[in-house]
Amino acid sequence: MTLASHTRDSRTGAMTLASPPRDAIAVAEAWFAERGWTPLGFQREVWRAYLAGENGLVHAATGTGKTLAAWMGPLLEYLAEAGAVGGLHEPVRRLKRAAALPLRVLWITPLRALAGDTLQSLQMPLTDLQLPWTLEARTGDTKPGERARQSR
Repeated sequence: MTLASHTRDSRTGAMTLASPPRDAIAVAEAWFAERGWTPLGFQREVWRAYLAGENGLVHAATGTGKTLAAWMGPLLEYLAEAGAVGGLHEPVRRLKRAAALPLRVLWITPLRALAGDTLQSLQMPLTDLQLPWTLEARTGDTKPGERARQSR
């Protein structure tokens, strides 16, 4: 797949696949290529395992791509379920919070100091791939009303 199959919305900056790849892994590889990155072997292995219904533990040094290794699996699974892999599709529209999709991923970060960087890393592919997911953080500082809404 070449970068020519991608277009970027000049207003929103979101990436649209003009000719979607044949499989979900190709979506992730195209997204990485859009940034000038190359997925590492262990990332591809994690994506394939996740899409095959397997589970496991990713153990790698800090800064080696664990977040995207783990995060892309659920994103690719959703895109495949939504029909966005293997054929043409309509761009996914953002939903209002009240109409948000049910909880699909719960990401737990043990240190509050990691939360901001992690949110940025998780948000990038959501925005670029135009997934209608909401992404929120919850810490000890989260207001009670917001906690209650998140619990619902």
